[in-house]
Amino acid sequence: MLLVHTSDLHLVPEQFQKSILEEAYIATLREVIDVAAREGSRYILISGDMFDYIYEPPDVLIKVVRELKKLREAGIRVIVAPGNHDFSPTKKSVLNLLHEAGLIYLTPQELFADWLVLDPLIFEDDKLAFYGVPGFRGMSNKEVEYLKMNKVKFKKARELAGYNLVVLAHINTKFEGYDPSRYAKRYGALYLEYEDFFKRLPENTRYVALGHIHLPIPLGEVFKAKMAYPGAPIGIDLSDFKETVLLEKMGGYRRALLVDINEEPPLLRSIRLESSPRVYHWVIEARSSEELRAEAKRLLDAVDTSKLAIAIFEVKGLEAPAMEGPLQDLIKAYSKRGVYVRIKPVAEALEEEIYVPIVDIEAEAKKLSIEELEERVIVEYLAKKRVEIPPEKIRWVINYLSQDIGSNVEKAIREILEELGERS
Repeated sequence: MLLVHTSDLHLVPEQFQKSILEEAYIATLREVIDVAAREGSRYILISGDMFDYIYEPPDVLIKVVRELKKLREAGIRVIVAPGNHDFSPTKKSVLNLLHEAGLIYLTPQELFADWLVLDPLIFEDDKLAFYGVPGFRGMSNKEVEYLKMNKVKFKKARELAGYNLVVLAHINTKFEGYDPSRYAKRYGALYLEYEDFFKRLPENTRYVALGHIHLPIPLGEVFKAKMAYPGAPIGIDLSDFKETVLLEKMGGYRRALLVDINEEPPLLRSIRLESSPRVYHWVIEARSSEELRAEAKRLLDAVDTSKLAIAIFEVKGLEAPAMEGPLQDLIKAYSKRGVYVRIKPVAEALEEEIYVPIVDIEAEAKKLSIEELEERVIVEYLAKKRVEIPPEKIRWVINYLSQDIGSNVEKAIREILEELGERS
């Protein structure tokens, strides 16, 4: 059983509405839908913050509804847990509207006295059940408090022993190199350790579809894990955009996850989201707006405009008023070419530290069998080199070359070429 896991789509941050980035947010939703259809998955999991706010303007909502209707027509179910941006305790949000319209399945939860009570979404035809731990509005991390105090009730959990049970959780969790204390200002100070979190879930939990953290954790093309953050497809601010740059330098990228829950632990594959904008980031010094304009134009002229791009300039030596007027025509001109430009002043002493967790690859490798490790290496290599050859064909070649081919070199080459070419 394959599940497509995404989170934190933030459709659409107010600051980017009516800009060229609005369509990029809708395009990432469209691409996630395409992934589900292509891979034959009947479920898309959105682990919180599908929307950036509990209400969205009609034009944004209409675009989203158009995409969701395609899923309903294709028989693909969209399971959504509310996040801290779009959770409404009074059930008066765009998520509740889409649920009532039959376009999504919203995980049920109630606040009863000092308890968080979760009801399952049960799909008898696939023997699947979903719970959703919501993110509470703001950065209170109230969901963490409920879990720490053992005040979360998973209703009917004992009755679901024969089901594959998946928990969607919009929550701050420490695992796989991610240290929440380094991100307290962005995601809140409270968090749960991996082991502590897992022991508070129903015993037959198969997979935890995490959301809230905008970084993809753990990094990797193919890996086995009981929980993971897919990361945000785009993000909501300059910090997210700058992290995209660092991810690219590390060989990472914005992604969705394809989760095979028939494996134990589940086997996860990262799917690069090609609709996520390419991000450029420069820190430059300028003594005048004319000097800034000339340098910005020189750098922007080198931007690849074959896909939507974000260009961030952090400028030392000038205050904001010296940048705004003289550069507006430049910003508008490149927007027409598909480049979203942000220019902001920065004082060297106030530069924000951007941190990307490093995963212990050796520890990760110990969880895999030899065959799984081979598969991971092959898939990662093909993705990095952008080679469009199925991994199983590369495995066939490796196995073939490990045999004794003696003097039949020409025959061996012919068979390999047939396998990679004519028979593909």
